[in-house]
Amino acid sequence: MRFEIKKAYDNAAPTQTAVVRVYEKLLNRADAAPEREPRRASRVSRRLTLAAAVIAALAMLSVAGYAAYQRWFLPAPETYEPGNNGIYREHGRSDYDLADIESRAATDDPGDAPLTDEAFILKGLEILNEVGMPDVRPEQLTVVRQENLYWGREEAEVLFDNEGVRTSVRFNAETGRFLGMSGIDWQLEGAAACGSDEEAAALARRCYAALPVEQGYTMTHVEKYDAQYWSYDFSREVEPGVFNEYETVRVAINPVSGRLTGCTVFYVPLLDDHEPGQEKIGAQEAEQIMQSALPALLDGMTLTKAEVVIGLPNWNYTAYQNEPNRRASDVTRWAWELTYETPNSEFADVVVLLVDCYTGELLGGDATK
Repeated sequence: MRFEIKKAYDNAAPTQTAVVRVYEKLLNRADAAPEREPRRASRVSRRLTLAAAVIAALAMLSVAGYAAYQRWFLPAPETYEPGNNGIYREHGRSDYDLADIESRAATDDPGDAPLTDEAFILKGLEILNEVGMPDVRPEQLTVVRQENLYWGREEAEVLFDNEGVRTSVRFNAETGRFLGMSGIDWQLEGAAACGSDEEAAALARRCYAALPVEQGYTMTHVEKYDAQYWSYDFSREVEPGVFNEYETVRVAINPVSGRLTGCTVFYVPLLDDHEPGQEKIGAQEAEQIMQSALPALLDGMTLTKAEVVIGLPNWNYTAYQNEPNRRASDVTRWAWELTYETPNSEFADVVVLLVDCYTGELLGGDATK
């Protein structure tokens, strides 16, 4: 519940009776202490000193108790000003000749500068080689340095053309983590056109296994946008049957040509800080919280679905919903996903709310109206 943190704070602090008992005990000891100066002055001085010490100690105990029991709660969102390219703020572009890059790489130690433009170019070509594209060798490449304002990270994107196809490979510029690639449409070694859904899924699995991404994820979803663009999601299973769609590798293939066409990596880890033995709130309690918090929004609507998910806070329907250009949350949470619909509505009228499973807080939601 949202009051658990306050309750833990109150429980950690000493009771008022205990405060009085400690205070009186210390004063009595002060009165009984040996006298080395005039009695009245000595007693007053010691009583004031010890009273101050008691107050300071109790304050420290209260703060320590609060720090020991404090758990995550929905913070105010960070915001950003739009950049010179939408959610991107481009810092600059640099052009390179591949022959020069490879020549310098033959003599330089790449370990000395793993986050340079040259290092990202070589890493991008290495990734293409690992997924069966060793012949992709463009003469000219461009590295774009930019800030992704929505995700709050610096990126390095390697761009090049190959037979008219604009290709990009993206990295986190501060950590070197692979973020994805797009525009890829080359034949994987040993691959052929897919004759069935099973063959297409097998191709997607081979692509996933060849990429420098977290392995061991489960294929959870396929989206067939058209005959030549199918997207497969591989997600982390947090508990049996529960997947974090924000820890996902999305692989796109062309089942007609049997080729890889792109990849996007999502990484927003789950923050699970509940105490041992602490139980999730129930669906009924989550619904009661929302009915009390958003009576006008949910008036006339019926709860049609309630399930536990790993949710990404987005601050919709909270006190921060009018804050423009909110950055994405950097953590996900266990949450109840409550779906409300208006019965017999002529048009789609759906509201989806996320309620934290352990704090009872509204984390955000979405609507179709």
